[in-house]
Amino acid sequence: MDWKKASKDEIVCYCQKVTKGEIVKAMYEGANTMEEVMKKTKAGIGGRCKELNPRGRCCHPDIEEIMSIYGETVKNLKKSSCCGPNCDCS
Repeated sequence: MDWKKASKDEIVCYCQKVTKGEIVKAMYEGANTMEEVMKKTKAGIGGRCKELNPRGRCCHPDIEEIMSIYGETVKNLKKSSCCGPNCDCS
């Protein structure tokens, strides 16, 4: 999955139905670690990944990849006068 090109509505965690947008929003709201993102979104705690995820694996690598891709962007959004992670002002 190319998470940079994926829609904000793309499901990352199939166990809890957590989307890419929800993960980025959690980061914007202060989740800086995998554990914090999981706590805030409930992503990665379902335990039925191989059964529910079409990729047949745990979503943790996908969450880590999204955090890596959007980490700097989220930090920069927080510093700017932008209205938030769903803003179209960029």
